[in-house]
Amino acid sequence: MNTFIDKLAQFVDETNYEDLSEKVIEEAKRRILDVVGIGLSGYTTIPGKQITKFIKKYGKEGSSILWGSGYKVSPEYASLANGTMVFNLELDDVHRTSHTHPGVSSIPTAFALCEELELSGKDLITATVVGYEIGIRIGLALSPSIYVDRPLLAPGTLSIFSAAATSAKLYGYSLKEIVGILGTSAYISPLSPFETFKRGFSTKDIIMGWGNFTGILSAKLREFDFEGADTGIEGEFGYAKSVAEKYSFEKGLKDIGKDFLILKTGIKPYACCRQHHAAIDATLDIRNNNDISIENIKKITDQTFKVSSRGDNKRPSTIAEAKYSNPYIIATALIEGKAWREQFTKEKINDEKYLNLAAKVRVKEDKELDKLYDEKWPSRITIEMNNGEKYVSRRDLPKGEPEYPVSLKELKNKFMSLSQDTISQQHALEIWDNIMKMDKKTKVIDISKLLIERR
Repeated sequence: MNTFIDKLAQFVDETNYEDLSEKVIEEAKRRILDVVGIGLSGYTTIPGKQITKFIKKYGKEGSSILWGSGYKVSPEYASLANGTMVFNLELDDVHRTSHTHPGVSSIPTAFALCEELELSGKDLITATVVGYEIGIRIGLALSPSIYVDRPLLAPGTLSIFSAAATSAKLYGYSLKEIVGILGTSAYISPLSPFETFKRGFSTKDIIMGWGNFTGILSAKLREFDFEGADTGIEGEFGYAKSVAEKYSFEKGLKDIGKDFLILKTGIKPYACCRQHHAAIDATLDIRNNNDISIENIKKITDQTFKVSSRGDNKRPSTIAEAKYSNPYIIATALIEGKAWREQFTKEKINDEKYLNLAAKVRVKEDKELDKLYDEKWPSRITIEMNNGEKYVSRRDLPKGEPEYPVSLKELKNKFMSLSQDTISQQHALEIWDNIMKMDKKTKVIDISKLLIERR
């Protein structure tokens, strides 16, 4: 047990439900509720409908449920669809220092496999925690270089590992087999250049679901004796050198088995790229504590870290592009006091009221703030008025991070708001209660049957 993959595989193999603290179990349930609520809303979106049609036409028959429609396919296709439904809304959770979105990789994968294998709520919770841990730890080893020194979308590139670890755990593979599965994942992993995400093209939305698909595939291939190298990440010609200039396997393994990293993920309160949430918080702070006339704003400056400063497009042409446009995001936060689903529509991103204000926003890399990255994701907003008055607010961490958490009440409000796009309030409450008690449930399929459009 000497390689990086060996040590990660040992964690997958040895971690059981009985090893999880009450806090870890409760946070896993909260992350599951968050992802399910987002997915039920994502089903109603254009990407959600498109991926459902795609899977119905090309997916393989099985027993895993597509959220919303209830259509049943094999687990890899279900996790592809459900992951896409979740990711397109830009509301899924984030682990900031690993640059991963572990929930959208682990949870749809765990649901799909628990349905296929007729497993319990405890199995789903355990596999979810394992998936978070492995994806985050590989991300920690490679970050921030994978995102800063390479033109990669880190969450999409890394997504396979959470799904593969989740799959390996639920299929019950041995330690040696898990090593081979993670090695395969390093070999066949998605490579996600940042350009499509930045430009907002529609295939942006499928990348996390594709990581789920290939993660399950890595596990299924092992059944037929296909396995990857135990040095597939750290080797001379391995994954780490391919996707990062600098990396630290020691950083990735620090306190493994002691600190469960699902506890350090952040839940999103805003429907856009997490990099820009501190800017939203700072903007809302100014808006809520001052009497500002939008018409009298002369200019707005967002001083922020380098990666966030990439989102400087003042005239987004698609909804996906708008969710990565700091000027548009700041403009809509100032005008409406919100950055929720309703602020990201075709009508609003083409509305001159929003675009005229966005045109006044300058996004600027601040070298001092960039030194705080990636432990902190800071933004300093300065609003200058025509009469010379200035308003300034700075946020180093956005709302929803473990240091500034979303309360259970706030999470429930988010879940109810999102899930009712597809189901009634009564059914949403039923799902909430069932997931909160899922470790008492015999079969996950009993919960999954509730995730179908009902009024």
